[in-house]
Amino acid sequence: MSGAELKEMRKEVKTYIDHADERVIKMVYAMLEADSGFESEMDRRVKELENGSVKGYTLDVSETRARTAYNASKK
Repeated sequence: MSGAELKEMRKEVKTYIDHADERVIKMVYAMLEADSGFESEMDRRVKELENGSVKGYTLDVSETRARTAYNASKK
């Protein structure tokens, strides 16, 4: 997306927000808060992985464990 396109999109969003009712404003605000919480949570988890306080698993290991558990539950 070009700078001009982004600028135009910001302008349209601002206009929309300026004319939105209370319900829409609350929904947008909740989305922004949720995004902020998500970012904080990801930062916390990365720090835990980096300092070794939790163990991470590769996708392959996770898939294998999930398949094994699923197949065991079918028996």
